[in-house]
Amino acid sequence: MTGDILSRSVGLVPAANWPLTVWTQARQVTRLLDWPVMAGDEAPPDAFFAALRVAQREVEAAQFLGVSLPRYEAVAWAARVLAAYPDSDRANVEAMRAVHRWLLEPSDALRRASLVTTYPIRGATPARLCATAVFLSGGSTMPAGATPMPAPRHTTGMLAAAAVLAATLKSDRPATDLAEALDLGAAIAAQATEPL
Repeated sequence: MTGDILSRSVGLVPAANWPLTVWTQARQVTRLLDWPVMAGDEAPPDAFFAALRVAQREVEAAQFLGVSLPRYEAVAWAARVLAAYPDSDRANVEAMRAVHRWLLEPSDALRRASLVTTYPIRGATPARLCATAVFLSGGSTMPAGATPMPAPRHTTGMLAAAAVLAATLKSDRPATDLAEALDLGAAIAAQATEPL
């Protein structure tokens, strides 16, 4: 990513406040994504996200949004998007059922169960990415009883965004579907809609 995203587009899109995010500056998120330092990244995340969209950098906007959201909301965003793309593969269906069970009751047992559903899935399907995001959303990644080792905080958002991108970019209308997914994610971040 190069250039001054914000200086080219500030004022073109009103930024909505994102009370759910813990980040105060976009650069806190872009560092987690390993993006280079850029002019304008001291702006609040919502303004930076809006600027990415104005610059038609929708893929980067999805990645940025996924990491900006709290982990639960990132998974809920991905799950709501994926609901528009039903999968008939039995393993993928079971993985999404596990995701929805965890969203209704975010317990450690259901978090771990979500990972088990991914074992029979071949490839990085949207459902597999979403279920793995659940597993990495908190708690230890090690077997029960072993020394706890949490996943990096931003991993869940990265996987949730990857699930959204994998689903929307393979659709019949990828640009429109991704734009709608970004609208939904931004509304969740702004608390304009419930995560579920």
